Amino acid sequence: MADLDSPALQSVGFSLMEDTLHGPGISTPLRSQYDPQHLLNSSARIIRRQPACAAAALAVLVGGRVILLRAHRQGIPVEQMFRFCFWVYVCAMLGAFFSKILWDDFPAILADPSLIFKQSLGVRSVGGISCGFLAAVAWCRYHKLSALETMRRLDIIAYAMPIGWMIGRLGCTLAHDHRGLASTSWIAVNFPEGPRYDLGLIEFLFLIVMVTVFRLLDRRPRPAGFFFGLFGVVYGGFRIWLDTLHIQPNRFYGGIAGVLVGLVGWAVMLWLQRRRKNHTGKWAGPKRRPQADRRHILA
Repeated sequence: MADLDSPALQSVGFSLMEDTLHGPGISTPLRSQYDPQHLLNSSARIIRRQPACAAAALAVLVGGRVILLRAHRQGIPVEQMFRFCFWVYVCAMLGAFFSKILWDDFPAILADPSLIFKQSLGVRSVGGISCGFLAAVAWCRYHKLSALETMRRLDIIAYAMPIGWMIGRLGCTLAHDHRGLASTSWIAVNFPEGPRYDLGLIEFLFLIVMVTVFRLLDRRPRPAGFFFGLFGVVYGGFRIWLDTLHIQPNRFYGGIAGVLVGLVGWAVMLWLQRRRKNHTGKWAGPKRRPQADRRHILA
């Protein structure tokens, strides 16, 4: 019986495959799709994406735990907060997916809308955050929540965002799928084509600092909207700077939108504080939490 693993038999097999793929009647797309080297490269990309997929799943779990714990501590029903986060997450993922397709291939999509269902998967974080925010406001309006209650829920999500985002960017760092401009800086990563910025790594390091700062600021009671505004202004400003390191032309609209939304959040926070002051005669922030509740390091 012939040895199926013998080099000679493998050589014959690859030769037959080459003859079949490059023979008459075989289209060029079919050749490229089933070419051995193409299959090998596709498998390598899938393997590299595994850490990013695992990190994304872990980010959802950890971020969701932080949100639910924080909601419970602030007197918001956990089941209601879970439903709120579910719809926000679904809309955020749809927004991230469709914004990636529409912004990257809008002329082609306009000519043939069916391409939306034929494009390879990909997401754009700016579209996800924008659609998630709009879904959160719409959900609160549908359930007739006041401006204060709406801002409380947005603030809880904004506090948890850097934690989940940090874990997600760890996956991007391991996959090295956000390549920036060529550079010889100490933070540059050696890619096959030479050293260049790894934007996923840079954002991951930034988010570590942001999570730490959020945790330190949370040692004192903060008014509803404080972390929402802080996240929008700080993260939006960071994204404006990070866009200068992209290979593609600079696109600052995501970062600018984040800064503007953060400033609006702070304006609403001050308005709510002023309204409470007019009713009570003093500036009334959130009640100080019991010391026992501070044992949750992530919440």
